[in-house]
Amino acid sequence: MKKMLRSFRGNKRGVSEVIASLIILLIVSLAGAGLYSYSLTTFNATNASFQAQTDKAAEQARERLSIIAVWWDTVNQLNITTLNYGKIELAINAVYIDGKQVSVYASGKGQTIAKGTIASIKFTSPVSILVGQTYEIIGVSERGSRDVVYWKA
Repeated sequence: MKKMLRSFRGNKRGVSEVIASLIILLIVSLAGAGLYSYSLTTFNATNASFQAQTDKAAEQARERLSIIAVWWDTVNQLNITTLNYGKIELAINAVYIDGKQVSVYASGKGQTIAKGTIASIKFTSPVSILVGQTYEIIGVSERGSRDVVYWKA
């Protein structure tokens, strides 16, 4: 019986090495599974973001706009007529006069312009309009398409 107890105690070291190896293997497996899960989530989010950017660029490529007329009522109130000659509808989101963004719109901002139609955007100019001076006017759609015209007051 004594011999038997001694043999169990003698093998105790071997059992603890096997248990330690199993614990290390478990830790490494859990870390690998966690890293896989994290990378899968990150790659899916990146893919969704890339797809959204690609879709936006494709829509922007189908958009075409042209500022065909500029009117001025001599009190810094401007009116631009915009033609949508693209394949999809669009809406003018911003107008710039000599690099300064228009902040006061009377009408037309965000209005949907169907393909093949025109719309008028009326606004107060952010810069003083002087007779005989040339101004750069930029119309920008919600998707980022733009048209630039140089208008002489």
